[in-house]
Amino acid sequence: MPNLVLAVDVGNTATTCGLFEEEGLLRALFSFKTTAVVSPEELLVRLKQFLDFYDISLRDIKGLSLACVVPPLEDHWIELGKRWLAGEVVTASVDSVKMPVDLKYPSEVGADRLVNALAGWRKYKSSLIVVDYGTAITFDCISFKGIYLGGAIAPGLYLSMESLFRGTAKLPKIDLSDTPKSVLGRDTVSALKSGLIYGFVGLTDYLVVRLSEEMESTPLVVATGGLAPLIAPLTKSIQKIDPTLTLEGLFHLWKDRFT
Repeated sequence: MPNLVLAVDVGNTATTCGLFEEEGLLRALFSFKTTAVVSPEELLVRLKQFLDFYDISLRDIKGLSLACVVPPLEDHWIELGKRWLAGEVVTASVDSVKMPVDLKYPSEVGADRLVNALAGWRKYKSSLIVVDYGTAITFDCISFKGIYLGGAIAPGLYLSMESLFRGTAKLPKIDLSDTPKSVLGRDTVSALKSGLIYGFVGLTDYLVVRLSEEMESTPLVVATGGLAPLIAPLTKSIQKIDPTLTLEGLFHLWKDRFT
C-alpha cells in the first residue's frame, strides 16, 4: 500500500487537507468547515468520511504535516496523528520551517504564511509575493535570496461581508460566487457585489505595488486560497493562481523533517 503524507491546513473558516505520495504527487484533496470539536475522535470520524470516499485507509498514511491558526484544534490534530496515523507529526512554526525569517518578532508569523512562503520559494525560486485569499488576506514577501520579509494582512472578503451585514439593518446577504458585469451597481445587490469584489481587487493591486517598491527586485505575484479564482483574474498584478500552494508547503515541511 502507498505511504501517504497528510497535509492539513486548519484555517479560521475552512480546514483543507491533501494526501501526497512520497514523490510529491497530490493524490486526494478535500476540505470542510472549521468548527470547534471536543476530541481527537471527533476529528477522526470526519477524516475517515473523506478517506473512505477515496478508498484510502488510515494505514496508508505514514505522517501528518500540520499548519493550524486555531490553537484549540492543534492539540487534537497532533493527538490524532500520533494515535491513529503512523505517529510522525510535524507542525509548522518559525522553528520548523527551513527558511530565514527577517522579522522583528519572528515567532508572531502565522504557520500558514510560513508554509506559503516555503512552497513559493521552492517552486518558483524568485523574488515573490504570495497573496492568500482566506478569512484574512495575507501578502507575504520573499526575497530573491529566499528570505521571508513579512508583508501585510487585511480582513478577507467574507469576513468583511459578514461584518457589513451584522452592522447594518437593511442590507441583504448576497452570493459572491460570480463577478458583477459592471462596477456601477444599479441596485443594492449589484452595488454590494461591486463594492466587495472590486474593492478587494483594488486592495490587492495597491498593496502589491507598494510592497514591490520596498523589495530589492521585482517579485513574481502568486495567488492562493479559496477566493483566488474569483479575485485574482480581475487584478492587474497577480500573475499566477496556485490553489494548492499551502498544502505543497506542508509537504515540503514534512520531507525536510523526515527524509
